[in-house]
Amino acid sequence: MLRYFLLFLSLSLMAACNVTKIANQMTAKYLPQAPYDVVIVPGIAYDTAKQQTNGFNARIIWANELYKRGVTKNIIFSGAACYSPYVEGKTMKLIAEAMGVPAQNVFAETKAEHGKENVYYSYLLAQKLGFKKVALAADPYQAFFLEGFIEANLPDMGILPIAVDSLKMLYLPVPKIDASSAFVKDFVPLNKRESFGTRIKHTNHNNLPELPKE
Repeated sequence: MLRYFLLFLSLSLMAACNVTKIANQMTAKYLPQAPYDVVIVPGIAYDTAKQQTNGFNARIIWANELYKRGVTKNIIFSGAACYSPYVEGKTMKLIAEAMGVPAQNVFAETKAEHGKENVYYSYLLAQKLGFKKVALAADPYQAFFLEGFIEANLPDMGILPIAVDSLKMLYLPVPKIDASSAFVKDFVPLNKRESFGTRIKHTNHNNLPELPKE
């Protein structure tokens, strides 16, 4: 049993090191191409009954930092109500506004329920809004898993992962908000609406229509 645990631990550490290396390579490649017209930030479940997760806070704080530093001119937060009755894109938008991002520079995409959908629907929204230069801003693991989809479908899109050595500094509280406008009545969580196999299929395969060309 100990042997399997040590093997699992070793594989996990190797994967983490690989993700860190790739994230650093992404940053070196795409950060010098700033400023971007908009960054896409995938959502995480919001829950008024609990303190938000570190990952939830870090994504919003990272997007806010990119905006303040002039790396991006606008932000799209993406996500439907998947695992809590609050639309992720809307709650993250409200928090970003409470942190000082002007309302006219932050947008909510509210259809996406999976990682690739975050990219897909947010890209369509970016086109509709007239934004040309687009990047994904996500934690390094999500950036790693979405890189192939982006390279295959949107090769001009940048990727700006949160620097691993900055993660702990981004695990900070975010402003409390009135999330009532993002509440979905008669909410049913995604794991009750889709089987595990269907969710994995959406996550690991490209089931989305071809993206329109500019």
